[in-house]
Parts: sequence; structure tokens; C-alpha cells
Amino acid sequence: STPGTNLFFTFYFVLTGIHLLHVVVGTILLGAVRRRARAGVPWDAARRLVEGSGVYWHMVDLLWIILFSLLYLVG
Repeated sequence: STPGTNLFFTFYFVLTGIHLLHVVVGTILLGAVRRRARAGVPWDAARRLVEGSGVYWHMVDLLWIILFSLLYLVG
């Protein structure tokens, strides 16, 4: 069976692809935090980016745990 003919694999690849997109965005955000830290940007100016990136990254982690668990149970 192929992803086009099997509904489970269609959902699996679509959800995994969307998650990959979120991981790429999170990696870009963490790279921006790293660049600001190496440039010596004061904490007050970088605080929102650091906290927002951390919250976003943990949200992606949590969603992956939920997504993986659901796909494991369904599969």
C-alpha cells in the first residue's frame, strides 16, 4: 500500500511533515537567540525572544509526545 491509498500513512506523513516544519521554525528561533547572546545584546532587549523561543520549543516537544502517542495507539 502507498501513502495515497492508506489513510493511516497519509495522516502519519502529513502530521510528521507539519511537525518538521515547526521544528525548523524552532531551530531558527533558537539560532536567533544564540546570535543575540554571542553579540552581547543586553538581557532586557533579548528577554522576550528568549522566553518566547523557549515556550515555543517546549510546545513543539509536548505536541510531538502527544502526536507520537496517538499515532502509536492508532497504528
